[in-house]
Amino acid sequence: MIIYIPDPWEALNQSQNEPLPRIRIKLSSGGHINAECLEVDQVRVLSLDSTDPMDYMNQQYQPGSIIQLKPSI
Repeated sequence: MIIYIPDPWEALNQSQNEPLPRIRIKLSSGGHINAECLEVDQVRVLSLDSTDPMDYMNQQYQPGSIIQLKPSI
């Protein structure tokens, strides 16, 4: 099992007093990404909840990564 934990320096260096809104994004594998909203179309990955080991190998899903969201049509 792979466990990702938040970087403690990142928590100490936050200059914002108000936390950013958080969302949960469902993956096609059945897992979920817990993320915080940065911009209208950007989120930062906080954690990954999945039973698929390949999700943990995807560098895009690693905590701290910024994901560009695409609108669904």
